Amino acid sequence: MVYHGPSGGCRACRNRRIKVGFLTHTFIVQRIDAVQCDQTKPECHNCVQRRHTCPGYGDVFDGAHRSQNQIVRRRVERQSATQRSEHSGSGKTTSSSENFLELVPTTSSRSIAMNSSKTAPQWTMYSTARSQSWSDRNVADSRPDRSPAVEVKMDFNTSTNSIPRALEQDIQDASICFFFRHYGGTAFDPEAHNGFNQLWEPMYLQASSQSSLRLATAAVTVNIAMMWRFQGCNSRPARSLFTKSVAAARETLHDPLQSSTDEILMTILIFDLYEALVLHYDSGPVDYGKHKHGALAMIEHRGFANFATSQGRALIGAVRHSLLPYMLSSRKPFPERSDYLFDHPSVNDTKALSLDLISVQLSRVQSRLWTLRLESRLESSLKERRACYEEIIAEAFQVEKLLLTWKVSITDPDWLPEYVPRDSVRESIQNAGFYGLRCSVWVDLAFGGTWILFSTRYLLTLQVIRQSFADEASLLNNPEQRALLSKANERVQDLVDFICNTIPFYLGDNVTPKNPAHSMSINFPFKLKIDWKTGTLTSLPSLRSNHHNRAAASGGWILFPQLVNVWRLAEPEDDAVPIILREGQLDWIKEQVKRLQKIFLFCDPVWFKRLKPSPAKSI
Repeated sequence: MVYHGPSGGCRACRNRRIKVGFLTHTFIVQRIDAVQCDQTKPECHNCVQRRHTCPGYGDVFDGAHRSQNQIVRRRVERQSATQRSEHSGSGKTTSSSENFLELVPTTSSRSIAMNSSKTAPQWTMYSTARSQSWSDRNVADSRPDRSPAVEVKMDFNTSTNSIPRALEQDIQDASICFFFRHYGGTAFDPEAHNGFNQLWEPMYLQASSQSSLRLATAAVTVNIAMMWRFQGCNSRPARSLFTKSVAAARETLHDPLQSSTDEILMTILIFDLYEALVLHYDSGPVDYGKHKHGALAMIEHRGFANFATSQGRALIGAVRHSLLPYMLSSRKPFPERSDYLFDHPSVNDTKALSLDLISVQLSRVQSRLWTLRLESRLESSLKERRACYEEIIAEAFQVEKLLLTWKVSITDPDWLPEYVPRDSVRESIQNAGFYGLRCSVWVDLAFGGTWILFSTRYLLTLQVIRQSFADEASLLNNPEQRALLSKANERVQDLVDFICNTIPFYLGDNVTPKNPAHSMSINFPFKLKIDWKTGTLTSLPSLRSNHHNRAAASGGWILFPQLVNVWRLAEPEDDAVPIILREGQLDWIKEQVKRLQKIFLFCDPVWFKRLKPSPAKSI
């Protein structure tokens, strides 16, 4: 029998199984067992004769477009039954034909991760022959000494949590979902954020599917996914997405209507984050900072249009927050030409953003000091240089005053650290890294990150004061100046102690690379206290903050640059005066830096590869 496609009869005739005659591509009415549908419109001849309302004619594509869920489900059930019978007869385990990235660990995979004597599996992968576009890239591991990721092979047919191949999630989508779940999350308090993290996910959802913002997001998230799979950073899949996003951004910039939108500005910030990722995993020469300056040029081009929306104002704060670490580490001044934008009250309306505003002044004082140090002593008289150092010290003390005012303004109990005694935490946490007699905990990860940032900025301020006194020793002839220097040295030690006390809060007892999806096996310090809002017993960190997942994902990103800054201040690569720490503390900090490099696979910072530093003066 020749099949001529789906029936063209009305719905009533099709339900009654009334056929349609076919002859030389023309439908004709014939009498076989019943009168066939003649397809007369609007009512067919059969319905008119039977005195029924003709329901009309369906689209010929109805059959192709109807739901296939039941059909797929029955097909999978039949295949599963057949393979189970074969499995029971042969005793061999059949493997899935798909490659799947586990976003939320299933019960079976989580039990494997927690009960295994080996390192918990970082990604649960099902071996495949089909999804080879990601595995056959010949991506070399940039760290040959790393242990390979553990592969968990599961029986597709016996696992109730497995996903049929027809419903398998694309690995790019899986990486994006993984990122926003573990690295984004809900803001416990918007006051603790600078705008970038809060804006990213909403703007991603609003962007079109092939926009530069979505492609840049995919490049970053796939980069992180490949890192957790021990396949290096800036691998071919991520680099391909990054190249596409850059090309899409260039096309957008050539469009006058789209060249100054919030979306393209956010995309440039994501480009900068991608390069920061590369810098953490590849310490080779990188032209880092060009996207930061590009974002700055963008907001200067937009001018007062930045204030048109709350989203635009938040992006100004995000650009400044991105620029500050770069300016401070390179000892460059924050550009003054954009002060009319960054000093606007609507931009500095949160605690985190007001701290950044103070840090702008710090960058300028620090840059002035190092510019003066590089000048030849023949260019100015001794009296003029002494006056310049006195002005720098006075400005640094003014910055210190602003920082202390910011600290005193924090009155919300959720923002303030709570301390857990050493004997109240697990022994595994103490062995992994516990400095002193107590550690700090907060309700949420972001609060601790803001306080660590405050401590680092305060350290840099004190270092400006100490360096000025070391360069112009005649200032110490004054007893009051010597007292100020002594007080600055004491505060340096207190700030470094504070930073060291935060490490258990961010790392717990983790000492090996561990996927955030399996973070429940990590032990963190906590403290029980009465909630000041509800009067109920609560835990710090809060269960609402999803601390395990977020700390396992981004705790190292918060800690690593700050610990490296302390190391750099204690062992500068140039002739800067080093900070003086108590005996053994610097060695402990170095061990924690190596621990972070092992967990998050960070490479050595660029400044580690330096010439032997010149003998530095100690004060």
